Amino acid sequence: MKAVDIVTALIVLALSVAVMIGTHQLDYWAEFAPGSAFAPFWVAVAGIVLAVLLLLTTLRRDQHEPHGFPDRHGFLRVVEVAAALWIMLLAVPVLGLILSGVALCLFLLLAVERRPLIPSLATTAITVGIVYGVFIAWLGISLPQGVLGI
Repeated sequence: MKAVDIVTALIVLALSVAVMIGTHQLDYWAEFAPGSAFAPFWVAVAGIVLAVLLLLTTLRRDQHEPHGFPDRHGFLRVVEVAAALWIMLLAVPVLGLILSGVALCLFLLLAVERRPLIPSLATTAITVGIVYGVFIAWLGISLPQGVLGI
């Protein structure tokens, strides 16, 4: 497992650096909103930080854990999450990004993670509220709207 983590950290680090190099000529900020380099830059920064943290914790770890694959229950959860993401991708043109995001959050929290209803509703409301507040209210970015106009 240690070798797998080291290789993973190095791949993520290399890809993050490649994203930074590949997008350095793009505008970071446009007139009133983030430019086309804004998101790639911060995703690359997060990738570099996570890769370095993974590398450091792996190198400090003494024990050698065998690499394991998920059991049947874990595999079904992976399939559920992947299917939910694909369904959301297909639902965005019909429902819009906000309603699709609500459905995805609720499905992941209630069906996959089996969390209680009230905290799941609160988490979904806060998450969608932040997305709406940042992108629509603050930055004025038009997110995909569905047939209901939401």
